Amino acid sequence: MRNPLRVVITRLGEEEPLLLSHHPTCRYYSHHTFELYGQQLCMGCFVVYPVGLLALSSLLVARLVVPGAALFELGTPAFYGLGVALIGPKVVESLSAGRWRTQTRMAVKAILAVGLALLAFPFFFRPADRLVTAALFVGFLVPYVAYKGLTALDDCQGCPQRDDFPDCTGMTVDGTYEYADEATTVTPATGTDAAEDTTDDSRTESGE
Repeated sequence: MRNPLRVVITRLGEEEPLLLSHHPTCRYYSHHTFELYGQQLCMGCFVVYPVGLLALSSLLVARLVVPGAALFELGTPAFYGLGVALIGPKVVESLSAGRWRTQTRMAVKAILAVGLALLAFPFFFRPADRLVTAALFVGFLVPYVAYKGLTALDDCQGCPQRDDFPDCTGMTVDGTYEYADEATTVTPATGTDAAEDTTDDSRTESGE
């Protein structure tokens, strides 16, 4: 039996790769994506959203099934504290110099998603805290999204086609991405970007 998820991802990746990567599909943005079934997927959309929804759904179901569990006896400030603590690694990663390993970045995004779920949980079962919960949740998301928007093109630094964005080859949708001053074609599924990522990781670890 064919894996339906593999079929969907492969077909979408072949027809409209930017629908999955959500970033210019070139080596300058390879650290924003991860490979699944030979296609590049956006870490934010395909890690944060699924993990966040799963975490929040699990919390809500657990609260309905086992309302007396120790976790649900915690006060609302404790949920806020846990949520902020789990968001912390993402803030550190965003502000730190260098580039973290792909697996580490994925783990940080998953932890971020769980933190957001904990932060949002009181909204559903504690009516008196809904306004504060919504304010905290939005208060994190708005600055974060604004920051991502303001720094969206920072990774274009060093790209020979930076001034051509968004009409550069990294924004094409034919599955092939070639830079004018490079002899090789950068195709996400080949692992070329992964090699670049490993090099950057080793530099980061060595302090360069």
